[in-house]
Amino acid sequence: MPGDSARDRDDLALLERAVRAAGALCLDHYHRNDDRVWDKSDNHMVTDADIAVNDFLLRELMEARPDYGWLSEETKDDHSRRTRTRSFVVDPIDGTRAFIDRQPGFSVSVAIIEAGEAVAGCVFNPLKGEFYSARRGGGATMNGKVLHVRPCREESGCTMVGYARKFKRLGFPEMHYKISNSMAYRIAMVAAGHADGTVSFTPKSDWDIAAAALIATEAGAVITDLYGSTPRFDGPTTSGNGVICASPALHALLLERVKPVMDKLSTGEATRQDYRYLGTTMSDRDIAPIQLLHLVIGGELVDPSRTTFKNLQDIDFVGAFASYAEAHDAWKSAAQRTVDNAHARYFILHAHELIDPDKDGIIG
Repeated sequence: MPGDSARDRDDLALLERAVRAAGALCLDHYHRNDDRVWDKSDNHMVTDADIAVNDFLLRELMEARPDYGWLSEETKDDHSRRTRTRSFVVDPIDGTRAFIDRQPGFSVSVAIIEAGEAVAGCVFNPLKGEFYSARRGGGATMNGKVLHVRPCREESGCTMVGYARKFKRLGFPEMHYKISNSMAYRIAMVAAGHADGTVSFTPKSDWDIAAAALIATEAGAVITDLYGSTPRFDGPTTSGNGVICASPALHALLLERVKPVMDKLSTGEATRQDYRYLGTTMSDRDIAPIQLLHLVIGGELVDPSRTTFKNLQDIDFVGAFASYAEAHDAWKSAAQRTVDNAHARYFILHAHELIDPDKDGIIG
């Protein structure tokens, strides 16, 4: 494989610094919640935060590596990725829809590619505080912990990241499901062992998967398109044919599951029904989104500089709210009652994940 490992380490260090800072910027926009939102084309939404994070990364990365090429979802493709030795591949906010909907399934994703392959990559979910990184031949980590894909060897009972309806159309067996709007974060979840696999039945772009693909493969996963081809990032188009990512044994089973329809597509024999079943003409956004709660609570603290309550039994539960704005109003009202007591404080607790004990699993 081409490339110099010292150079790979230096490039990964650059990415880690820039992506952490970009994640902080993204989180600042998320909490301010005052971004403009518009449709740039074909129901592809963009926000002020997407542009701000993109511009930050463009400045930070290209000033550090002016001889590198550049590809970003929010920048016109100048094809420099095909003429420069190395290039950045950037999705400033992968999962913009989740960002808009106030759900935690979004991430900042940045890779460096050489000869069509990723040599360094970072995926950062700033809301969950999960920072994934990898360099070729150097393994993958999440917050410093070495990652290993779960060795799942059968479809039945495994945990997939994706919409259940799409899997059921193709007759998949009973499985557990998690949902994330970010393709990069879906793949990172597989690398971390938070899920067994993920499949995207719709085309994904280079910026969606370049960084995460390296993280997954360094963690022992296999990632291909729906035809079984390893993704490359130096083609004439930035769009690929879907994604399958899982442990080697499970990947083979998932690939075999979609093969009959893909064979029809490749020979021109596919019907409109085949396309519908793969999800290429419908989005499944009619599925009700997971409701993530903002809880307002308060009480007496042991120390006003810390968040340790004196007595958990005496915590005042003000209420649960669907938006930060509503929760902030309730918090402000409650906090005004404590102005004369330095040890009494109220807080907004954002519930990113819900645990269902009956199903022994996490929702969200």
